Amino acid sequence: MDYLPHSQEYMLAVSVMGGMLLGFIWDIYRLFRHYIKLSNAGTAIGDIVYWILSIYIGVQLIFDLSYGNIRFFILMGFIIGALLYFYGISRYILKAFIFIVDTVLKIIKKIINFLIGPLKFIYKQLKKFLYPVKLKCEKAKIKAKKRYKFFKFRLKKVSKNRKMIYNKKKQLRRLNKRRKGQKRERRSKNYRTEEKNK
Repeated sequence: MDYLPHSQEYMLAVSVMGGMLLGFIWDIYRLFRHYIKLSNAGTAIGDIVYWILSIYIGVQLIFDLSYGNIRFFILMGFIIGALLYFYGISRYILKAFIFIVDTVLKIIKKIINFLIGPLKFIYKQLKKFLYPVKLKCEKAKIKAKKRYKFFKFRLKKVSKNRKMIYNKKKQLRRLNKRRKGQKRERRSKNYRTEEKNK
């Protein structure tokens, strides 16, 4: 790049172009946000990245134009370039970009649908073919659930019957013990009365 540090017209023209370039980068960021919805944190990060990039480009241009000497007309050139871009061609460029991206996305969708179309057709045919198998599997599943519930119910009943039988046996044992004890007491009483009578 040829440097003309003493030509103010050149520096002004380049700074105006630099302001337009920063506006163009901002439009690209807006386009990105148009298709990808960012959260508040994502928007804040994007803004910070844009400002870091714009400061870097601005500083580089100042160093290239005037060897780091900040001059008023250079800053005015950046502002004029940004204003010219935003109030002049920004809306047309953004609309053109949106139109291009939308058409590209539509073409990609059509290509994907064209490629997936045969697979969808095969899937539908397989679904129709396997529908009776699906019904059989569902019936078998329902039968298995019913059998499991019936088996569970039978197990509960059996466990209840066992408990009842066990409790009955316990009660019978207790009654037998009581009866045996009563018989012994009667025998002992009868034995005592007989001894007294003798």
